[in-house]
Amino acid sequence: MLVPHTGINAVAGNLFRRPVAAFAAGVVAHALLDLVPHKDISAHKAEGAMVFLMLGLVGSSCGWRSPAFWCAMGGVLPDVEQVLPWTDPARGRHRYFPTHSRRFQSLPLPGARGFQASLMLQSAVSMAALAFAVAGCRKVSRGS
Repeated sequence: MLVPHTGINAVAGNLFRRPVAAFAAGVVAHALLDLVPHKDISAHKAEGAMVFLMLGLVGSSCGWRSPAFWCAMGGVLPDVEQVLPWTDPARGRHRYFPTHSRRFQSLPLPGARGFQASLMLQSAVSMAALAFAVAGCRKVSRGS
């Protein structure tokens, strides 16, 4: 679910003025997005490449010091532990980010039994959010 964390947090970053506050908000938003029932993919390399492209687009469009970029980074960084061997539950290891434990991940939504955000829905929302974030950054930079 890294791609949605990137796109949605890039949009949210446009609500902040300071990169540090945006980064902290991105980490909090990561946890909130993890609670939404969703389908994760195991293609870490493909998803990682897409995230690097998205971060590059946000950074080059909005600025590497922009709140949009740093909110997206805050949203992405907690998932780094998902690919580290020393935090792999299959090897008997522990993950530290709260929503990466089975207890909190993908909480069932009241009244939405069986709902799970599909990969297609996640991709569509992510791309729309990315376009909105980049358009918002360009608009702000022209007005300055």
